[in-house]
Amino acid sequence: MKPILLLMTFIIFTLNSVPSWALGKLGHQLVCQLSYDLLSTTEQQQLDDLLAKIPKQHQQSINKYNRNDVNEKISFAKSCLWADAIKRDDSFSSFKKWHYINVSRKSLEIQDNNCQKNCITYAIKHHKNQLSADNSQINRVMALMFLGHWLGDIHQPLHVSFASDWGGNKNKVIPAVGECENLHWYWDECLLYPLTKIGTKTSSKDEQNKAKFDNDKFKTELYKSLSQQLTNAPIKQWQQSTVRDWANESLQLVREHSFNYCQLDGNHCISTEDKKITLNKDYHQQYQEVLQQRILQAAVRLSHVLSTTL
Repeated sequence: MKPILLLMTFIIFTLNSVPSWALGKLGHQLVCQLSYDLLSTTEQQQLDDLLAKIPKQHQQSINKYNRNDVNEKISFAKSCLWADAIKRDDSFSSFKKWHYINVSRKSLEIQDNNCQKNCITYAIKHHKNQLSADNSQINRVMALMFLGHWLGDIHQPLHVSFASDWGGNKNKVIPAVGECENLHWYWDECLLYPLTKIGTKTSSKDEQNKAKFDNDKFKTELYKSLSQQLTNAPIKQWQQSTVRDWANESLQLVREHSFNYCQLDGNHCISTEDKKITLNKDYHQQYQEVLQQRILQAAVRLSHVLSTTL
């Protein structure tokens, strides 16, 4: 697919997003769109053919979640929102724990025996096998949608963290950008914003007026920037890794002192949830680069998984 067509595709799906809460969804869509771009034309067609078999109720749940027309066609990028769209559906409640893995606060790395079931490392292996071997097209398309989402989640560092603070959801922050009130939310959403967007709850009216922000332009430019970064990315190196490696990369990040998630006492990662942390511009700039790399790594690895599984 030519670059201009890829850009038009991305513009279409981002314009259909709702700016006030689209960025949490944008990370997943970026991972899946970029991974789709890396596939061959034949592989893209295989994905499109499979996505055409999404049951009507799931097509509608994705579109409702993304505030699109309920009958709108589902792209691979949008399909990766399905695992979040069904969180309130009781028939899928057993999958809620599959979005993350909790570890001990003294854990230095993820071991294979840390989780045998009902966590994200198990989820990726399970749905990869289902996509590859299941005879049911409905089961395969659901496995595809889950798999796209899981690859995004495991590369968001706070999906590999600690149960007591709900993966950073209890860690209150004063954001440098946006209105995200806890650390997990900040990494899901506000960290993607450029520093030129003020719009925090503590911003003055004058600051907010000066910071008129073009969401659609921002999302298009971010996609273009990440696409360009892929041309120089160490793709083969990123592909030559395991699910456990991906989880350990996230764990190492959350244990960094500068991440502001916990304070190290020897190997013990002591919770900072009782303190409200100020995330300054230096934090935002440093970790925005990290988050963008995690999105690229997730896209490369997802593309490789799909290429070797379909």
